[in-house]
Amino acid sequence: MKCGDVTSAKALFDRSTKKTTPVYGAMMKGFIINNLSQEAIDLFNEIKDPNETIITLFFNACAQLGTEKELILLKSISSKISNCFYSNPYVVTSLIDAFMKCGDVTSAKALFDRSTKKALSMYGAMMTG
Repeated sequence: MKCGDVTSAKALFDRSTKKTTPVYGAMMKGFIINNLSQEAIDLFNEIKDPNETIITLFFNACAQLGTEKELILLKSISSKISNCFYSNPYVVTSLIDAFMKCGDVTSAKALFDRSTKKALSMYGAMMTG
């Protein structure tokens, strides 16, 4: 996927009989790298029990698209994920970034303010959003 051969990667993914979370993650990341974020979001919807990496990739895909539709998705998914995900600075940073890129500064700031352990990347997401 890093070489841009999305078609071959997708064909290989589709033929795979054992799709593990890392396989889904690799495919989602490949879609995002190749500016196919909607495909990454569609793939996210197939995953039954997403981990922190998958959630982060989902937030990154929404940020890349940055529309009202993705903002609605962000709010829906972020309200459903376990609170333990919010202790991961990568997850929180990607959600702040996604809120900012979807134009919801209020939600980004609220998330930033209630984060008890702020990573440098969170500050960066708030400043560059």
